[in-house]
Amino acid sequence: MMNDRPIKDPNLQAGLDEIKEIMLRRGLAGCAMLVAPEEAAFTYGMTAPWSALRPDLTLPLGFRFRANTAETGKEETERRVEGAMHTICQLCDFGYMTAAHMEDLMKMLRNAGIDFEHTPYGGKPLPRLANRP
Repeated sequence: MMNDRPIKDPNLQAGLDEIKEIMLRRGLAGCAMLVAPEEAAFTYGMTAPWSALRPDLTLPLGFRFRANTAETGKEETERRVEGAMHTICQLCDFGYMTAAHMEDLMKMLRNAGIDFEHTPYGGKPLPRLANRP
């Protein structure tokens, strides 16, 4: 998944590129959120050799779920599906934990008398992957 805009800060972009390179080189999946003084950006590294999430740059997210026993055999396909679900569930847990911790910190700072304004997602709707009722 890519940011919804070009990154202005070259140092921020270089940091994201380094993180993506590490995930690829080490065969890891994950995500990173980097914050610079004037902007923030994120990257997901969803594909790993042990996962059914496979690179596909023709899609907006840059990957697809691919599990085909005719290509990889039953055992390897099951291993890759489990790997993909492990990635998705762990990133979901991390996202919920991060949101809870940051909300707690904002509340603590407000209670300590620090005044600040924050507009989530720059006032834009939260991008979603699927339509929700």
